[in-house]
Amino acid sequence: MIENINSDIDVDLIEIKDVIDIELLQTFQDNYAKSMDIASIIVDKKGNPVTSPSFYTSFCNDFIHNTTVGDKRCAESHRKGGEEAARTGRPYIYTCHAGLIDFAAPILIGNKQIGTILGGQILIKKPDEGEYVQTAKEIGVDEAEFVKSVRKIRIISEKKVAAAAEVLFIVANALSQIGYEELKLKRNSKSLENEVIKKSLLLEESNEYNNTKTQLFSTISHELKTPVNIIYSSLQLLESLYKDSSFTYTDDMFLKYSKVMKQNCFRLIKLINNLIDMNKIELGFFTLNLKNKNIVKVIEDVTLSIVEYARLKDIDIIFDTEIEEKITAFDEEKIERIMLNLLSNSIKFTNQGGKIYVNIYDEDENILISVKDTGVGIPEDMFDKIFDTFTQVDASLRRNAEGSGIGLSLVKSLLKMHNGEIAVKSKVGVGSEFMVKLPVKLIESKSNLHEQEAGDLKNIMEKTQIEVSDIYFI
Repeated sequence: MIENINSDIDVDLIEIKDVIDIELLQTFQDNYAKSMDIASIIVDKKGNPVTSPSFYTSFCNDFIHNTTVGDKRCAESHRKGGEEAARTGRPYIYTCHAGLIDFAAPILIGNKQIGTILGGQILIKKPDEGEYVQTAKEIGVDEAEFVKSVRKIRIISEKKVAAAAEVLFIVANALSQIGYEELKLKRNSKSLENEVIKKSLLLEESNEYNNTKTQLFSTISHELKTPVNIIYSSLQLLESLYKDSSFTYTDDMFLKYSKVMKQNCFRLIKLINNLIDMNKIELGFFTLNLKNKNIVKVIEDVTLSIVEYARLKDIDIIFDTEIEEKITAFDEEKIERIMLNLLSNSIKFTNQGGKIYVNIYDEDENILISVKDTGVGIPEDMFDKIFDTFTQVDASLRRNAEGSGIGLSLVKSLLKMHNGEIAVKSKVGVGSEFMVKLPVKLIESKSNLHEQEAGDLKNIMEKTQIEVSDIYFI
């Protein structure tokens, strides 16, 4: 019997066949039964056989186990014998339900019984045939034939029974040791398997991180290099013209190139702001400044601020709303940023002569904002991916549009902070629709709901310039 085993091994769910090969069990049992000239079988902890019987008597095979009642009683007798042997930690000698002498030795792992090896089907004295007549009636077999089979049962001394039971106990201990070692191997194998899986996951995460990092550096390098090159080239040209005495330097020329430089400065500011904010969100340092305001007006103002930019590409923006006012708690600056991002994306990917529709729907507990365009569209397999950081739609659809692939990821994160959602519907060559859902809620506030902060319109225009800075209007 094995006394100690690591506590991390749960043997309550272990079956004997899980840790000991059935063929090996059969070999042990057959050799024991043959050498002792005694019937034997190995059962699980419920009393059900896991091996084929060895040296079974006709009494048991042809009568007891040949009836449903007798077979059921045998299983119960085996179970109880095994439990008593496990309780005492010794071989248990007892009289079975049919009146024969049986003995049981427990197969244990960590003081937990996983099975029982049984021997017996013998007698230690001449049988009282009258008792067996009663048993025959109970299980429903021919009484005369049943009693006849009893007379063939081997009778041995109690001393020999005790010796046979002791040998059985030694065999059971050997099986317990085998089961213990097998369980240790399984545990170690499982531990190694888990370790391999863990290291594989770490390797996969590391590769994913390295790929993301490579993509980050590649994207950022491009996004930084392009506007810096434009600014530097413009400065070189202005400097060259200024130094060329034969060339007439004009204010219009300065304004032209300063405008180019300013736009690309805005583009750098946008990229840096997005990177900083995404980092803050990931680290949990990004907070909302919630106020009760009319969200309809904020969305309308943002939409109007971008109309002129859309007209430069001959794109019409149509705004419509079911309601004129809806007071709810939101961070105005973040909602403006969300809308500017969605609108600038629509302008980027909509060709000249196209249209952009901004609609607001009242759903009582939610406000639904739709930004729909007649642009190039998004492939269906990109619907989820476009909200991942640094992910961009296929280059063949992007044409001359620039971008870092951060915008929509930031939009999704800002909406999540508002307990909102965003979804997309699109068809390549037809257009896209982004649906924003924001829950309507109020917070305690002493401020005037309709009060507009000074300089709001100016702030929106500056934010709009930054947001559309990566769109080059021809």
